[in-house]
Amino acid sequence: MATIKLFAVGSTEAQQAKHMIQQNYEIALLGVTSGKRLGRAARPEDSPHFKGLLEKGRLYLQWLDTIEMTPDIKEKRSMVKLLETIIDNPQLFFPDDMVASAMELRNKWERENWGSNAVVEDDTDSISQDSEELVPDATVTASAEGAQEATIVQSEPPPSDHPIYGDQGIMHGIMIIRGPTGRKTYRLNPRIPQRSAKVFGHNGIAVGTWFANQLVALHRGAHGSRMGGIAGTTDLGAYSIVVSNNYEDLDNDKGETLYYSGSNSHNNRDPMVPAPSSTGTKALKASIRTRHPVRVLRSGGQQNSSRANAWLPDCGLRYDGLYQVVALRERINKKGGLYEQFVLRREPGQTPLDELQRTSPTTQQKLDLTAIQQGY
Repeated sequence: MATIKLFAVGSTEAQQAKHMIQQNYEIALLGVTSGKRLGRAARPEDSPHFKGLLEKGRLYLQWLDTIEMTPDIKEKRSMVKLLETIIDNPQLFFPDDMVASAMELRNKWERENWGSNAVVEDDTDSISQDSEELVPDATVTASAEGAQEATIVQSEPPPSDHPIYGDQGIMHGIMIIRGPTGRKTYRLNPRIPQRSAKVFGHNGIAVGTWFANQLVALHRGAHGSRMGGIAGTTDLGAYSIVVSNNYEDLDNDKGETLYYSGSNSHNNRDPMVPAPSSTGTKALKASIRTRHPVRVLRSGGQQNSSRANAWLPDCGLRYDGLYQVVALRERINKKGGLYEQFVLRREPGQTPLDELQRTSPTTQQKLDLTAIQQGY
């Protein structure tokens, strides 16, 4: 089975920003280098350096398709200029497949308004580096010189008949890669299309569907965030939320009715004014106005608390159906600070929650979950 090449990029904002700085420069250098070849298409016998630039360029565009675009990234990483360099500069040469990939990215990000209203996982995690211009010349900028380039790694995709990672397995759509230090991480398999989670309603997902982890839920289109608890937009509302025991001192899960706290609720100490609304909190406020239903996923795991949520699954995440955000109220946290709490009610006519508790996850799914670490 052919291996898959991809960049081993870290998950932090700083690591991804450095990767963009370096690869934006490499794209510019590729355009200049190939342009000097009088528009001649890249061929296998071209120099190793040119072949390396082509490989990096293709892998970079592939990687960009996996990130969540934000206005911060658009401006500080000069994304419009990057795509224009590939698509619209007649003096530079880029292979047709790279031009097509760049056009697909531009069309997607324009449809999404460059993420201007999207929920971000943490409003405090913004790119802090200065904006970098994408200049098509062969002079390496100081920022590019100082950026540590992400390593390209090769990983085998799982066999299609693998019981855990194959077509019918609980980790379908996920692959394992090992970075230069040998550390094992899980990534979306670029060869298996990912369903968009930016849809209101069930999104083709049956109530009671169980997911091994949040990355799998992302791949299947159940929840649009790798780690965040709220996915949606600040103008149209939340597509989905994840309920767990992480905020048991703030949230109150009664099954059919759910009391769900806004972001930053733990830390506020002001008894008169709640914490500033994060993008996730703004999305839930928009849900009250737009009346779009919200997918609710409950996340299980170790239940060590005396107030363990009885509605959570034993492990993994379970899709418990559609809820309406019907109200917003204010409460006081343990530090005496005011916080906002949303009231969600489950829509009628869905599979009863007690039935979901009995049937999802199945015994086999629980057994399969213990085998994830064995890999393939």
